[in-house]
Amino acid sequence: MSPSELLRMGIGPVGPLEPRPTPETPASKSGGISEFERIMRDQQAPATQAPASGLKFSQHAETRIKSRAIPWNEDLERRVSSGLDSAKEKGSRETLILAGDVAVIANVKSRTVITAMDAANLKERIFTNIDSAVIV
Repeated sequence: MSPSELLRMGIGPVGPLEPRPTPETPASKSGGISEFERIMRDQQAPATQAPASGLKFSQHAETRIKSRAIPWNEDLERRVSSGLDSAKEKGSRETLILAGDVAVIANVKSRTVITAMDAANLKERIFTNIDSAVIV
């Protein structure tokens, strides 16, 4: 290629003459971070950035709490969080937490409520896939 052809393409003796504009990407529209980067940052965030109780709820748990009209309040959340703390101290992985007339099964490490039930739904009285039970 001749030097004039290179100049027309924006390539000078040392490299591009000036930066070429790039199409706007979703990352540049959202303040410079992509959805993937946001998810990674959220996953790696220290525990101090979690809500006060640090509890998370699976979609299943949210559905059960709503459909069973379980009165989820600050006191119940505090009790469940306390139960998870106790289970963690003992090395539990999946625990059943009994808080009054509410039973919650949660993953201890991720502090995620997997399901919840009230007294009316405790008919079978069989809980599987747990390694501990905490009464709070």
